[in-house]
Amino acid sequence: MPELVTIEEAKGHLRITSDSDNPDLAIKLEAATQVIIDYLTRRDEDWNAEMEAWTPDTVPSSIRAAVLVQLGELYRKRGDDPDVEQRPTVSLSTTVMSLLMRYRDPGFA
Repeated sequence: MPELVTIEEAKGHLRITSDSDNPDLAIKLEAATQVIIDYLTRRDEDWNAEMEAWTPDTVPSSIRAAVLVQLGELYRKRGDDPDVEQRPTVSLSTTVMSLLMRYRDPGFA
């Protein structure tokens, strides 16, 4: 799976200043990236190969933003805050879908 967002970018987005959460954050960043890649995967092998070749420097900015928003959801609903509804979301947020819609295959959307 490609790395689309660095751990430092993720920490900046979440306003995390220490390194103590890095292991947990890395797991959530990988999960957020996988959710986005799964959503964008097509039957078109050329497209899928292009996605696999993305790096933090080459990924389109709206896809990078979608990973960060998805990461924020996973981080916010990590299960240890009684004031946040912990029920997992069934689908992507409208923000994430709006960021990704131009990259979806219209035949599968």
